[in-house]
Amino acid sequence: MKKGRIFRTLLQPIWKAWYEYVSRKDSQGEIKFLNYGFHSNENVNLSPEDETERYPLQLYHHIASAIDISDKAILEVGCGRGGGASYISRYFKPKSYVAVDISKQAIQYCKKNHTTAGLDFVQGDAQNLPFNVNSFDIVLNVESSHCYPNLNVFFNEVYKALKPEGYFLYTDFRNQQNLSQVEETIKQSPFEIISVEEITENVAKALEIDNERRVNLIKRLVPGLFFKPVAAFAATKGSVTYKGFATKWNTYYFYVLKK
Repeated sequence: MKKGRIFRTLLQPIWKAWYEYVSRKDSQGEIKFLNYGFHSNENVNLSPEDETERYPLQLYHHIASAIDISDKAILEVGCGRGGGASYISRYFKPKSYVAVDISKQAIQYCKKNHTTAGLDFVQGDAQNLPFNVNSFDIVLNVESSHCYPNLNVFFNEVYKALKPEGYFLYTDFRNQQNLSQVEETIKQSPFEIISVEEITENVAKALEIDNERRVNLIKRLVPGLFFKPVAAFAATKGSVTYKGFATKWNTYYFYVLKK
């Protein structure tokens, strides 16, 4: 566990720098999602402007559909480019939606490109959330926690931010060496486990179907010298990351937790 925390602490500035780079290079606002996506047999009806990023969007749809979130005060921690926050605000109609990210550039992008009523973006650290105790009905965290140095601290911050009986919708991935650490952290946390779902196959299928779009985006936005490492980061077909999901060396999980 300690080695894993040290490794994530060392990588955090690299991840942050990457997100800042994407925000600067994507001047046209093409990239609204940074997650790996989700394939589903459910017919999710989307407006034409959302169709391009169907698979990353469907991950948010799957998470948000786990409980009734209409007319609820929602916090998303690690919102990235804000596409998920925008989608849930527009389609699920929560009472309010506050989205937090550590990247200043990402938050600036979100404020400029996502202007739905009741949606607000705030720069902040997942391990030191800038909110009062008992502020939100629901907290979401989508494919972001693997960047955090200390998962225990993050879970405690979420617990404090939630109202009594509030829900934590938490999804991310770990490799087989680190998965048990996450499971133990959740078991030792003060949350009640309502449900657990493995969605690795859904993610791998989405990556396969959405591969051409991802590759074309990387070619447009990234210098050729950096194509391979960025393609691996984005889990394009043939990359180590993609193979990790295809073989289930990487496990993608989804928890519904309750305070």
